Amino acid sequence: MSEGDKDAVWLMQGWLFYSDSAFWKPPQMEALLHSVPFGKMIVLDLFADVKPIWRTSSQFYGTPYVWCLLHNFGGNIEMYGILDAISSGPVDARISENSTMVGVGMCMEGIEHNPVVYELMSEMAYRSEKVQLVKWLKTYSRRRYGKQFIKLRQLGKFSIAQFTIDHNIDFIVKFPDWDPSPNPRSDVSEENQMQKLVTLPSNRRFLFQDTSSDLPQSHLWYSTQEVINALRLFLDAGNDLAGSLTYRYDLVDLTRQALSKLANEVYLDAVTAFRQNDANALHFYSQKFVQLIMDMDALLASDDNFLLGTWLESAKKLALNPSETRQYEWNARTQVTMWYDTTKTIQSKLHDYANKFWSGLLQDYYLPRASTYFDYLSKSLRENEKFKLEEWRKEWISFSNKWQAGAELYPVKAKGEALAISKELYAKYFC
Repeated sequence: MSEGDKDAVWLMQGWLFYSDSAFWKPPQMEALLHSVPFGKMIVLDLFADVKPIWRTSSQFYGTPYVWCLLHNFGGNIEMYGILDAISSGPVDARISENSTMVGVGMCMEGIEHNPVVYELMSEMAYRSEKVQLVKWLKTYSRRRYGKQFIKLRQLGKFSIAQFTIDHNIDFIVKFPDWDPSPNPRSDVSEENQMQKLVTLPSNRRFLFQDTSSDLPQSHLWYSTQEVINALRLFLDAGNDLAGSLTYRYDLVDLTRQALSKLANEVYLDAVTAFRQNDANALHFYSQKFVQLIMDMDALLASDDNFLLGTWLESAKKLALNPSETRQYEWNARTQVTMWYDTTKTIQSKLHDYANKFWSGLLQDYYLPRASTYFDYLSKSLRENEKFKLEEWRKEWISFSNKWQAGAELYPVKAKGEALAISKELYAKYFC
């Protein structure tokens, strides 16, 4: 770097100090950081919102660093954000003794989600004091929608935006790849191991989960009734805010959140029915899961920000010839679905890493996956035979490969009235 530019500065991600902390002990960290002349390296404290390395490294042993918000992996769409850490973390770092902090940054793997998180983080570059979070949230609706409503102010007391997660593993977008039979030879261990690899150092993440169960665990860090109550309050403000594009986006996102968590419960009900050899209950819950996917697809179609077509068309527009068009569309489809280290019977370990709640993707990708899986479960009970996990995998992976190579066109403009659809779904599932 210096040979190319004598004034070059090495901007280095500090992720390795977290992800491989077993190796990067103080002597190793200090040796690396001091191997570069002072002033020629700046470290990105990449995960400072959750695991701030500056606190345990004597401020990176004198090396300048940037306090960073990572927040999101894979561009997953999920409502979360550790706002309490954001509102205080950069200030704590800056005023700490012997601080070497030189700035703040954002390094999320995906954007276009959780705008409240990024609005708050953007403010922290200009603040010298901690943000009084409750007060800040109470005035957020005026800044967001241009109006202040008492009912929306009540949303500030809900905990949905006060916690941190990593990848979205809700069952619609991260469908469990396992044999749910009691004590099967092949179980959900691989999925659980992948989940453990990305588990964050926070007990709050699994606050409302039953960790004693051997069933797959999805994200749930709040009472489901809490988010349903929040949705009700949000719908009550709809007549006054229906013309606001930001309100519509947030309404669709909040409704999606509530339905996604409900779908997790329905999936577990279906698996429990299978284990109890209850074919009727399995049919009921599997159909309800599928119906939830269909309803959510219609909901997401009502806002321009939740459309698969927009993603695919933006990729194809970069092409200079038909060959590139096909390649770029395949790339775009593959990135949000099945990464390409699969075999005929083994999915990529990072399948669904960049999963998305997008209209079109739910209807044509996640729904067939769930339907096929439930068909295999039903066949197992009907014919009194073992669940054929390998056959399910073959069929599903083959379908995924074909979909990734497809060229179906998807809408790039929203259709339907978001408020009306959300009200209908609230009445259907929560009343």
